[in-house]
Amino acid sequence: MPIKEIYGGCICCSLAQDFQTAIKELLLEYHPDQILIEPSGVASLADIIKACRSVAEHPQLESCINHVITIVDVGAFDACLESFGGFYLDQIINARTILLSHFNKINAGEAKQIIARIRSLNSNAFILKEDWLTYEGDKLLEIFEATGNWEVSMLEIPFSHTLNEFETFSISRPRNYSVPDLEQMLTALNNHEYGFIVRAKGILELNTGELIHFNFTPQYCNWEYLEEPKQVKVIAIGNDINQKKIAALFG
Repeated sequence: MPIKEIYGGCICCSLAQDFQTAIKELLLEYHPDQILIEPSGVASLADIIKACRSVAEHPQLESCINHVITIVDVGAFDACLESFGGFYLDQIINARTILLSHFNKINAGEAKQIIARIRSLNSNAFILKEDWLTYEGDKLLEIFEATGNWEVSMLEIPFSHTLNEFETFSISRPRNYSVPDLEQMLTALNNHEYGFIVRAKGILELNTGELIHFNFTPQYCNWEYLEEPKQVKVIAIGNDINQKKIAALFG
């Protein structure tokens, strides 16, 4: 499956043009039946829809938006709302299908309350009220087909955190890590001496020569080995970022 990755910014603002160009290249070169767009990081769903519509208006590119899907971590609903503010609301309000995950973090009563809050934000979306990871792929496709192909309308809301309020800090040449050091570093990012980091991601080289890709949010972090060569780089997004501390952590 062809994969087009865009690094180093936000596909709904600073990299919006690169994002649209990437979609056009995929359509012209591969003529795919479907393109899956998976933003990683802080992104405005309304702006992503705008970018896709802009591509669809191109006279030589036959494309349309079929599905607009948001996955909500019910175990971290309030924490994500506090961390991401308007971005988080935007992704819920403008979804047409909402999948839920991490039911094991809360009890049934709490889950019911969170689902009701999601419904109050978006009365039109289909909400799958069970953990989507328990469904086979074929069943999920049936759900998407049944709930997709709607006329996609957008509600733009004022963000409580705008892109100007979020800071971004990049490290282009991070140091090598041992696995224990890597785990310690990911844990340390929750320490507010580095600022309030809402998202960090990147590619690092271990002292074994292996490459890994990591993702961090205040609620969860994970990393995995990479099989193909990639440029090592780290980006952190948040408020009141202590650049010296972050640079020392990765440098």
